Amino acid sequence: HFAIQDLQGPEFLALAAIMRQRRPVATEGAEDGGQESRAEMVRKQQEKEKPFAIGMMVVMCSLPFIVTGLIKVFLPEVDHAKLWSKPSIHMGMSGEEVRAHLQNHTLLHIGGLHRSGTSFLRQALAKHASVASMEFVAGHTDVRHKGARNIKALFNEGIFLQSVYPMFGLDHDKFLIRKFIGQVARWIPFLDEHNFPWIRLREGVGRFALHPDHHLTEVSPLVSAPAQEHLFNEWSHFWYDLSRPVLLEKSPSNMVISPFLHKLWGLGLPGGKSPARFIFLRRHPIPTALATSRAGGKTTDDLTLHDLVEHWLAAEERLAEDLRRYLDVADPTSAPPYKILHLETLVKEPRRTMEQLLEWLGLPVEEDLLREFEEEAMQDPNHKYWTSYCRGLTSGNHHIVEEFTDLVKTFGKRIKAVSDYNLREIVHLCHEVLLGHPHPGQAGEGEGTQASEPIDPDEKPLTPEEVKNFDAAEHEIEEAIEEKQEN
Repeated sequence: HFAIQDLQGPEFLALAAIMRQRRPVATEGAEDGGQESRAEMVRKQQEKEKPFAIGMMVVMCSLPFIVTGLIKVFLPEVDHAKLWSKPSIHMGMSGEEVRAHLQNHTLLHIGGLHRSGTSFLRQALAKHASVASMEFVAGHTDVRHKGARNIKALFNEGIFLQSVYPMFGLDHDKFLIRKFIGQVARWIPFLDEHNFPWIRLREGVGRFALHPDHHLTEVSPLVSAPAQEHLFNEWSHFWYDLSRPVLLEKSPSNMVISPFLHKLWGLGLPGGKSPARFIFLRRHPIPTALATSRAGGKTTDDLTLHDLVEHWLAAEERLAEDLRRYLDVADPTSAPPYKILHLETLVKEPRRTMEQLLEWLGLPVEEDLLREFEEEAMQDPNHKYWTSYCRGLTSGNHHIVEEFTDLVKTFGKRIKAVSDYNLREIVHLCHEVLLGHPHPGQAGEGEGTQASEPIDPDEKPLTPEEVKNFDAAEHEIEEAIEEKQEN
């Protein structure tokens, strides 16, 4: 009770074999026709199975990527860095030898966002006779280390000279690919950053502090005796003279991992007293953002001023929380083990600032170092950025005004909560930068605005007409800020 056409594949072939045994011998032509019919059936069966075979191949090829993605999602980056990363170079010092060094040294870490002056300060402190900075020294540094001969291109940053903790994408490994994927994903209608946070790249310069996993604290699983031993051994390749009392390391990312480093260096020491100290550099968010955008190239060319100020704030808020929660109370018997320096103060009062730092570190003052530091700090690094930004802000460009007022509304109060910077005062600062005297009502007010006297004598002064336009733009910006705050 079934039709022959209902049979497919092997069933049909089996039935055909039975029928051949029971029927008379066919003619040669009929036999040829049967062979052609069976070949056609096999071909059709293969065509039906072809999509399934292709699908299985796609699944098998995708499996490694799926597994990697699941590990990335469900196993935090810090944890799998601990599981998979091993130190590439080891000085051979045992844990006891490392702890002996830690008891006799100060480990000084410099941190702060990129373009905030960390390299400038490192270069100055490295010239002190009692400080060992990270350098490549022929005959001492193991050339097998991938960063050995390229250390200057890495800005002498310790994060690139170790394999104990993550690099937060600052090495920009496969960075452009990830950046491209995120940019393409933004064009897909049903994908948004709120539901799919991976769309927004949160690693590398101008982004790394935004990622929740890029924050190592004193309870990190990486805080362990083996990690302490390995990290000191790796960095000792570059601290070329361990007889010097201060071992200096600089990485911008130190501002998001200071509790981890402080706890790590104190493991196994009497009373858990850590030899770690920190200097955090801070620079106004607008010049920091503009300098980062200019120097970043392809790593930051997709970031807006809003994006970079948001990252500045994320990093500073994270640091403020770490200071309040951990470093301020780490050792109740002594002062907090950190200093916060503003780049603006550093270049304005270089001698006094350096003298205070050396006193804090317990190091003697070296007059040659102070004199050279003063000479290098004479120029204000913010001035060119303020001049450019203020000219754009007061040019009547409504897009720039809208962007600025949005920054004030979105981030103004939060920035004031973690720093001495006030975004609303930028309008007054622009008055001084472009016109050469403080805004009316401020201390040291100039006489009128009939002509401008810019701070930089090399700059062309504004004409009376330009001054008039500036005053009108200034008033418009103030009104736009008030209006946005009310809304």
